[in-house]
Amino acid sequence: MGDRHEGIEVVKEFLHPSEVETLLRSVEGGSPVPRGAEGTLPWDFKRPERASKEQISALANLHEIFARSFGASLSGLLRTVTEVRLEAVTQMSYQEFTASLPNPTCYTVFACEPIGGQMMIEFGPSVMFPIIDRLLGGSQAGATVPDRPLTAIEWTLASTIARRALADLEGMWGSVRKLTFRTASSESNPLLLQSMPPNELVVVVGFVVRVGEVEGRAHVCIPYVTIEPLVGEVQAHSWYPPAGSAAAATAVQGALAEAAVRVSVVLAETTVTLRDLLTLEPGDLVETDRPAAGPVSILVEGKRKYLGRAVACRNRYAVMVEGPDGRRG
Repeated sequence: MGDRHEGIEVVKEFLHPSEVETLLRSVEGGSPVPRGAEGTLPWDFKRPERASKEQISALANLHEIFARSFGASLSGLLRTVTEVRLEAVTQMSYQEFTASLPNPTCYTVFACEPIGGQMMIEFGPSVMFPIIDRLLGGSQAGATVPDRPLTAIEWTLASTIARRALADLEGMWGSVRKLTFRTASSESNPLLLQSMPPNELVVVVGFVVRVGEVEGRAHVCIPYVTIEPLVGEVQAHSWYPPAGSAAAATAVQGALAEAAVRVSVVLAETTVTLRDLLTLEPGDLVETDRPAAGPVSILVEGKRKYLGRAVACRNRYAVMVEGPDGRRG
């Protein structure tokens, strides 16, 4: 109860000595005052964690698909073994994300249609320069990473890599909802592109990209406001079809469809002695038992798979496949 004094109610309530002691102890120790209600959680209004653990886990599963697809795309483009591995999925402010990136780097902002908004993808110089060197015919082994922005020619090649990544991202999101990505701008210094407020929450997906013996990092930055309409669909999606199902077989076939295999043709085979081999000279003929018009063997990765016939097509040697080779091995 309280008394009224000139229209103001004065509440006569006093803290118990034990409550005063608890309050002073919490202030001196820097710890928050314990609450009586159970289930309360701390909340930082400057850095709200808007994406739940379930949503982060669903986004991680989704980008595992992108990592495998993009790794296969890079392997086919660079003609070398390339691995893209998901490293982490974290939440932070956009300012923290841009501050954590190297400068200069390869930073691309792309628009997302039809949901609106933007996303970003970044390739660190430790992986982009070796990729460009490989595309220009060099060897990434022992390649040094220059401390400078990309030149105009290098940006053209980097844009090719970015477009490959956006195509694989479209395919990844296509299992949730059909999206179209369009490059909006590119920059070597991420701080020059003020794409959103510094305190805006973003989900950062980090990848480790390994090209041959060279390893670097790449990031996909997803503003939460952009994917907020999709997080429910992402979380409810089933990413791994049951083993042995038609969907699982289709997924495996789709992942392997772009894999490169070596095909060779054996016109004829024979056996010679070492003495004859050592006396071979230009102009000598090596006879075989195979008829000139007989079938030839078509090998896939060194294994006999098909029989064919040697023909000419547009002034080039070619092989017409006639059927499976019964002598597989």
